[in-house]
Amino acid sequence: MDKGAAAALYCFVASPTRGRDPRMADISPMLVDRLLAISRALAGQIDPGAALNATADEIGTLIAHDHMDVAVLLHGGHDHACYEARMHTSWSRLAEEPSPTELSPVRSVLWGEVPYLLSADALTDERFHFAGAIDEPIFAARLRSRIIVPLRVRGDIIGALTISRHAPGCYTPADVEVAQQCADFVAPYIHALTRSEEARRAALAENKARIREEFLRVGALRLTEGMERERRRLAMDLHDQTLADMARLVRQVAALRNRGGVSADEMAELESEMAACLTELRHIIDDMRPGVLDLFGFADAVEAHLNRSVRGVEPPIAVGIRDRSEGVADRLSDTVRTALYRIVQEAINNAARHGAPGRIDVRIDTGPDGLRVVVTDDGSGCGPVDRRARGGIGHMQTRAALIGASLRIERAQEARGTRVTISLGLGRSRAKAPRAWSRGLRRA
Repeated sequence: MDKGAAAALYCFVASPTRGRDPRMADISPMLVDRLLAISRALAGQIDPGAALNATADEIGTLIAHDHMDVAVLLHGGHDHACYEARMHTSWSRLAEEPSPTELSPVRSVLWGEVPYLLSADALTDERFHFAGAIDEPIFAARLRSRIIVPLRVRGDIIGALTISRHAPGCYTPADVEVAQQCADFVAPYIHALTRSEEARRAALAENKARIREEFLRVGALRLTEGMERERRRLAMDLHDQTLADMARLVRQVAALRNRGGVSADEMAELESEMAACLTELRHIIDDMRPGVLDLFGFADAVEAHLNRSVRGVEPPIAVGIRDRSEGVADRLSDTVRTALYRIVQEAINNAARHGAPGRIDVRIDTGPDGLRVVVTDDGSGCGPVDRRARGGIGHMQTRAALIGASLRIERAQEARGTRVTISLGLGRSRAKAPRAWSRGLRRA
């Protein structure tokens, strides 16, 4: 035990204010020894969970228990995290995903409404069970006998220590006093470690946000460059192909007019060339703006593009689409829906042009995480995907990031072909695309 811990223990035991609290009036030599042992166990711990596990055995010599946990208040008391020792339940998830304090079964202690809770059988104790309470572990782990005492730092409640046993009726008010003395001793350690953990998470979140911002900046720049290249390509297609075809047709019509007579075969040829010109122009327009998407919806637009992408390909490519989403994509904002369509469009193009598949399948469905679109082919497969990739894959990644979707590109489970999975959380999908990119995403 270091000198700082010894001094803290001396102050804890000898403080003149302790005599004013009847709960602290009598500290036995055995308790002092155990508190010294707890102090030694806490030394060197760097996170609340490890600190609690380190002290479980020492506290167990004072109060026998099968389970021990601390609930720690976060974010001004609005949320709480939980750390467990001895055995772990679903409460352990709260260490990484804090929950509102109002849902804690021990909220009355966390809020200071009661000085402590002592229960002979928590399975039937209604103080732990109310609408929305996170009480499932009490039943799953059979935590019947329970003591809950507050953790205080400078007079403020910063959490609660809970000690439990499987058997009913194990604890008495005397055990509550010992539990409170242990809680008062470990509270400053837990508080310091919790604040350190919060600071670490905040730093990680800030760094992650900074990386994401840089990724979006670079990705948006590449997307803009790609859109400009696409604009130039379309301009060249219109100039070199469509305008050239139109000029040739004009010359043909002028020649026929000057000659003064037109045969049926010549009219048929002229009609055929005009139809081909219109078809080419329609393809260019479809590439610029997905008309089927606006007219018929997301699933039909994907199916139309799927069929168009394999038309005339040799050897032929079979296609299939399954939609179990009940039109969820068509309830998204236009910007998000169009960006999602462009990602799927590029995935289909990549499979048809580069994978040499015999079949391409698209699946659209919904689940707990929101909308999911999966494009699978049985072609040659793909290698590892670089997050800094340029071109089509880079544009897919950027579009996904801009609308808050996740994009995963991997080999199919059968080790043949490629699977592209786009997952979009519906709760936040409407507001993810920055305004500055709304028009660009819809045009691209």
